[in-house]
Amino acid sequence: MKFCKIALCALLCMAGMSCSKEVRDDNSSAKGTVTFAVSGDDNVNVVTKSQVSDFTTLPASGAFTITVKDQSGNQVWSGLVSEWDSETQLAEGSYSVDAQYGAEGIEGFDKPYFAGSANFTINGGQITTVKVPVELRNSIVKITVSDMFKKYYPQYAFTVATGSGATIEFPSTETRAAFVDAYKFTASGVFTSQAGNNQTFSKEYVSLEAKTCYTLAFDINTVGGVTITITFNDTVETINVPTVDLND
Repeated sequence: MKFCKIALCALLCMAGMSCSKEVRDDNSSAKGTVTFAVSGDDNVNVVTKSQVSDFTTLPASGAFTITVKDQSGNQVWSGLVSEWDSETQLAEGSYSVDAQYGAEGIEGFDKPYFAGSANFTINGGQITTVKVPVELRNSIVKITVSDMFKKYYPQYAFTVATGSGATIEFPSTETRAAFVDAYKFTASGVFTSQAGNNQTFSKEYVSLEAKTCYTLAFDINTVGGVTITITFNDTVETINVPTVDLND
């Protein structure tokens, strides 16, 4: 496995902005303030060399939603980090904060789901800085085809059906990667040769892991006959195909 970096570490506290959300106040005389920072897990496992920024635009600093709760589990505040006013005073005590970008079960292109949480304590008259560690919670699926494959099959299209019921189309012009729930997916495809003959493919892939990019790479092997080779997660499968007429 190779690793790529998510350049996600960014301070997300926005001082001096008024907050449109209501903050609960238990009338405690001892209060303090807090600023929030979101730090990303840098490591994403990949099968082929890439950076996460090749798959999608990373979320802007203020785009994370945070939810602050007191020690009793009551919601104190919720909203975008960009809306948090660092001058807001909270009563002394223990708190938790959840940070999220995207949502579980929302799948497709440019649909990353980052989430994480942290506990912190407010002390009267003090400023508390909280770092919330977040990580990618879904998997990434990418499909590539070689020039030799395109030569044999000038027309092709793929479909990825996820375990959550989403259907993601990968036409021949699609080069983006899709974000899916870390569970399973079924990839299928139809390839049309120059002579108009169709070859189909369908296979289910299971036990996906979060923070992992899976690449389905299609190629043609002409050694000892014509076969389609499919590389997935460092394994190679082959499909024997009928004789393909090429119009050179």
